[in-house]
Amino acid sequence: MDRRGFLQVGAASLLVAPALALAEPTAAEAWPTGCITMLPKAPVRRVAWTVDDGSSTQALYRYVDLLNSHPELRMTFFVLSSASGWRKVAPELAPMVKSGRVQIGNHTARHPNLQQLTNSQIQRELLDCHHFIQDHFGIDEKPIFRPPYGDIDSRVIKAAADVGFTAPILWWGTFASGAGVASGTVAGNAKQWLLNGRIVIDHANSMSTPRAFPYVMSLLKQRGLSTVTIKDAFGHL
Repeated sequence: MDRRGFLQVGAASLLVAPALALAEPTAAEAWPTGCITMLPKAPVRRVAWTVDDGSSTQALYRYVDLLNSHPELRMTFFVLSSASGWRKVAPELAPMVKSGRVQIGNHTARHPNLQQLTNSQIQRELLDCHHFIQDHFGIDEKPIFRPPYGDIDSRVIKAAADVGFTAPILWWGTFASGAGVASGTVAGNAKQWLLNGRIVIDHANSMSTPRAFPYVMSLLKQRGLSTVTIKDAFGHL
């Protein structure tokens, strides 16, 4: 399965053959050396719930509400700086970032396929987003970043590292959330992929995940999973 296919799969794979779906090799095994796809082993059961993009301001506010309602919840957001909603939610998220409950990562400025850019263009995408994060959250988010679509190779890794982004964070599990995706599909994928040690990718681009929040929270409780940020799991890398 290619990376885009892994990102887009819905609940159908779960309903047809859940055991096989969990056992098959996934995109986590296809990315180049140097990419982070899983959490390190730990004595507690934990998962990293990571959220990309943010093109839906309404959805972003719902994530803020969820965090306010569940002080035990910890999340990592990979900011797409061209999405205007981040400016609006930054005042509410910034205190959570400062406390460490929320981590902010770099998802580029304009969401291109980095493999199709020159080295200088790759660096500009990351640095433009970096400056946005500095201005609106008051932090230096380096060294973590997430390449759009999971499109990454050794050249992208080196170009990013040359400007301080040495830790590409990928995933091994997806909510397959997005515009036009039913909340039931998100719930089905959460059931499949919210497992101990996983980094799971979500998207704040529609209300598909917010409508599934109650189920996702119940699933975390049922499975005895705590949520961690990337920094919680890896320190400063």
